[in-house]
Amino acid sequence: MRNIDELGNAFGQADPGFVDNVYNTLARLEKEQSRKSTTILSFRIAAVVMIFCILSVGTVLAITNTWGILDFLSGRRNGVKVLPEASEIVQKDVPQEGTETDLAVFRVREAVYDGQSVFIVLDVKPSSPEYLLLGPDVYPSDYITDLGPVFSEKTGTIADYAEENHKVMLQTSVVIKGANCSIDYLLSEDGTLVYMINGILSSNSATKEIELGCVAVPFIFQNDKYTRDFDNKKETVLTATLKNTGTEEPVTSIGPVVFDEFGVRVEKITLRSSEVLVYAEIEYTVIDTEKYAKTDGGIWFEFLNSDGERISAGAASGGGIESVDEKHYIEKLSLQAMEKLPDEIILRCCNFLDENQSETHTFKMK
Repeated sequence: MRNIDELGNAFGQADPGFVDNVYNTLARLEKEQSRKSTTILSFRIAAVVMIFCILSVGTVLAITNTWGILDFLSGRRNGVKVLPEASEIVQKDVPQEGTETDLAVFRVREAVYDGQSVFIVLDVKPSSPEYLLLGPDVYPSDYITDLGPVFSEKTGTIADYAEENHKVMLQTSVVIKGANCSIDYLLSEDGTLVYMINGILSSNSATKEIELGCVAVPFIFQNDKYTRDFDNKKETVLTATLKNTGTEEPVTSIGPVVFDEFGVRVEKITLRSSEVLVYAEIEYTVIDTEKYAKTDGGIWFEFLNSDGERISAGAASGGGIESVDEKHYIEKLSLQAMEKLPDEIILRCCNFLDENQSETHTFKMK
């Protein structure tokens, strides 16, 4: 993991509104890496930003550059399931502007937007065959195998490979402006860097214009080391217009239920469904401050199926617990896609400080 100051300044002193999002994305890397338990602590913040490098899966897709949204979801996210109808809402002819810079062309190839989350596959193509594109957390000293399955048989560092093949290394970044993003990426054999970006972006309008901050900055060898050449950094704001395919009518729980061991009362559960996932919101109130204090606020809820097994997380990134005030909270999370929202749901409350403490109740839904 890189030094946080190094990551935070990865793209120099550019326009504040543009690079602040880049900074926030990169800065959260250090926090995510240092957490002992990403899962539980993610419930204690409003959003989670994750960046994944694809290292060893989908060799055929990586070579042929055919990775799409559904490929990323099925090939990279453990347990993620989408409905067969998900392919029908993938947008492939996305109106967009501001795609080109002198160093690379950034273009949205696929998108899904359901009014709650946005999923985007974006291709970054180098403007010259001599350019070698790197992701936002990849550096010349990293191993060449870090670039993905296309390079799995090669040895040495990225800098070694670039020197041997007369390549100029470019560090790139793509973020959705105004949204915390999770990012996957891989480098294809033809030199295209393929990004999969996911963020929470709510809207009720039929279409949504989004802005993506795109950066490319070359590395230069200076003072016996590689540094980023910020004087030749190129950036663009890519605007894309997406159709809002929406979600099904929500179902909500009937009546509040008390989780006595934890001193909380669940007021309402709301489930909203789309072709790619189910959005869940759990509104709860602290009714016994002494019992709740014993958990140090470290409680979270999870949904179970009829066999008592935890329902897998959905495709959306982010989520967590939001504080309305000192006694009222909302936990937001995503579940795997469902053909039909259930008439009843099983909810378990867990204590992060004591893995043996949990309480389960069944809720009727309408």
